[in-house]
Formats: sequence, structure tokens, C-alpha cells
Amino acid sequence: MNSMVFAPGKVGSLSGYLNYFFLRFPGTLGPEETWDLEGLDTYDRRWTRQGQIWVRRGESVWLVEPPSMFAFQNNAATAFGLQKPLVLGKVSVKIRSLEFFSADTRPLEGQLVRFRGHSYLVLRGKTAPQWEALVDALVADGLIPTAGVPLVPDRGPRFEGPDAWTVPRRSDPAAAFLLGRLRDGLRVARQYEKGIRDDVDTECLHQYRVHLRRVRSLASLGRMWELIPEWNRLKVVLRALQQQTNELRDLDVLLLDFPELQARLPWDEGPRLAGWETSLRQRRQKEFRRVKAWLESEEHRFASDEVDRLFDDLTTLGEPWSVGEWTASAFTKSSGALRRSLRGWEEDPPDSALHEVRIQTKRLRYVLDGLGDLGPAPVVRTLTTILKETQEGLGVFQDRSILLDRLKAERQSFRSGKSPVDPLTFGMLVGALAAEQTYRKAEALRESRKLQSKPFLKALARLIEADAEAHDEP
Repeated sequence: MNSMVFAPGKVGSLSGYLNYFFLRFPGTLGPEETWDLEGLDTYDRRWTRQGQIWVRRGESVWLVEPPSMFAFQNNAATAFGLQKPLVLGKVSVKIRSLEFFSADTRPLEGQLVRFRGHSYLVLRGKTAPQWEALVDALVADGLIPTAGVPLVPDRGPRFEGPDAWTVPRRSDPAAAFLLGRLRDGLRVARQYEKGIRDDVDTECLHQYRVHLRRVRSLASLGRMWELIPEWNRLKVVLRALQQQTNELRDLDVLLLDFPELQARLPWDEGPRLAGWETSLRQRRQKEFRRVKAWLESEEHRFASDEVDRLFDDLTTLGEPWSVGEWTASAFTKSSGALRRSLRGWEEDPPDSALHEVRIQTKRLRYVLDGLGDLGPAPVVRTLTTILKETQEGLGVFQDRSILLDRLKAERQSFRSGKSPVDPLTFGMLVGALAAEQTYRKAEALRESRKLQSKPFLKALARLIEADAEAHDEP
């Protein structure tokens, strides 16, 4: 049996490794389980000296090579002979099982292991030829090294990640620079379309939408194409591509959160939401079939081809801005939009105001993700950290707002007698979520105040000033 352990930091993150495999194979990622284990060995540590240990879980005992929990042997009685197994200690390990498919076979199985703050991805192959083919692909794509070739730090798998961007000169043409990053971002997004069509994992749709939003955010800053019809058309087509998957993503998020919703209900009322969950899964399946048909349609193919043509057309259009001029404009516009969304806040702003702040926070963060290497590193790091913290707080509030809006629509179905939800249980759920939303809003407001703090505003001003100073340099 062939196996391999991936740890974060060698080449990329564990999410990068998972993206790589999910883009190559259909697969399943199981729920996280807690395994309470006892470690066993002989008095002279016969196996631990070899980096192995026997583990016992309940009545099962097997030999592993940490951090892998896959069994090498199961014959504990024979292996120990007359020696008594010595209990070395007890540990709790978090495990998520993985399985990847290829045609009618299962060439790979794996585990996501979390132990004492460390995470590992463990994979093993079922047959030698399949494993050798996989190793060749991993070497070719830069995930594991060949003999004598040093690892490239923090690059991630080239198959799914963006190109290794070089920092341009400020005198370089802005149109070519921006279009290069737009093409690269869209290429990454398109890799997830197969995973969406095959319904491999909800993460494929999520990553597709994230990368598409990044492209849209950067495209909206192309001020060198002001009043150019092709630029306006590009923004329209990119928005349409994103909107086609809105409902499917909302249903995915709701179903992922469903166990938590059931836990919100007292008196063991959670199981009474089962009818609604079944209804949601049916809606989700129907919406998935619609999105799948759209991704395979001529309409989608035409829209994708049109984006490529618009990229080509914009190469020679617009004002001859330099990278320095465009970067100054991009930083100023995105930071100004965020400041305007925060201006004149009341003590208790409406939900729509918080939603607008979230949008502008996300846009500025995408700009820094795409152009951060053109700004002062300490300033960009400060801004990105605060934006991330704020975005998470606002995101939870927005997700709950969307859920409450969906529940309002569900209420209408009660009047027609078509709702699968027990009315009493539904009322208890709405009451619990509405009460919690007051707390969520207060938390979102508290997070948003960080955007008005001196460190953030100072860093934001410094970002614009530094870019203007660099632009004025001969």
C-alpha cells in the first residue's frame, strides 16, 4: 500500500492540496469525527523507535505511522506475542475521511487529521500503477519534489493556483497588466466548473464564485477604459455569470447550516424540521440540474467566449495609463467607496447600511489581494488583517439576514397549506433566529468600528500617500 503525508507550509496549504485533488477526481469529504485513542507499545518501545505505534479505539487495535491513522497491521495479538501491551497515553484526534474516484475504481483514499493544533492530509493509493501515475502528476505540477530539486516555498499547486505574478514597473502599460491578472483569475475560476457539473463538493461552487468575484472587483477598476462600450459589456457579462449560481449557493449554505439550526430549537424540536430539510434538498437538486444545464449550454459557452473576446478587444483600447497611474486610481477609488459607506452612520444603522459596508470591505480586500504587492508591505498587512476580521463578522450577520428573508418567504407557503414545516416548530425557529440577529447585528457593528479606528484609517491614508509618492518619483 502506497501512502503520502501532506503538511501545510512545504509547498502550499492543505486547502490548496484538496483543491488540486478535487479538480482531478470526483470525491467525497466526510464529516469530522473525534477519535479517542490509546497508544500501545512494548516496554522497550519497539515500534515507536521506528516511527510507528499501535492505537486502540474501543475494541479495535491497529498499527499506524503517525500522523496517518491508516492501518498497517491489525494482528495485535500475534505482533505482541507474550509481551503485554503498555499504554503510552490517551489522545483525541479529529478525522475527516476522504475518497477519490476514477471511472469505476477508487484509486485514492485519505484522511484529514487534526492533532494538537496541527493538520495533515494523508493519502494512499489502492494499486501500484495508479499510485505511480499520481506521483508523476504531483512531480509535474510541483506538489512534491524530484531528487535534487529544491521545493519552491509558498507557491501552492500550479494546477489550481494563479500564475506566479511578478511585480511590474510602474511605467509598464496598465491595460496589459490588468488584463493579465483578469485572465489568470478567470482561468482559476473556470477550473471549478467541472466540479460544479459533477457535483463533486459544495466547495467547488464556493471557490468558483470567490475567484469570479475577485475578477469582477478588479475589472470594475479599469478606469483607463472609461466610456468604452467593451468595458461596460465586460462588467455586465461577468455579473451575469455570477448571478446564475446565486440561488444554488444560498441553498448549499442553508443545508450546511441545517444541523446548527436544529440545535437552536429547545425541547428536542429539531427533528421536526426534517420535512423542511427534505424539501430544501429537493429544491437544491432542482436548482443544481438547472445550473448544470446552463454550464453545458450554448448560452454559457457564448458568454465565456465573449469574455475572452472582450479581453482581446480591450488590449488596444482606452487611455495609455501606466501601472503607477492605474494603481493610484484603484487604491483611491476602493478606499473612498469604503469610507463613503461608513459616513454618517447612526447609532443603529439599517441592515442595508451594514450590507453596503460588507460589499465595500470585500471589494477593498480583493483589490489588496490582487495589487498588494504594489503597496508598502506593512501597510497592506495591517489593512488586510483588519478587513478580514471585519468581513467575517459582517458575513455572519448577512448570512443570517438572508436566512430570515428566506423564512419570510416560507411563511407565505403556510397560507397556501404547502409548507412541509410544522407551524409551531417554524415559529420557534423564527423567534430564536430573530432574537439572535439582534446580537449578530451588535457584533457586526462592533467589528465595523474597526474600519473607523485610527490604525486602519492611518494605514489606509498611508496606502494612498505611498502610492502617490512612488508615482511622483522620476
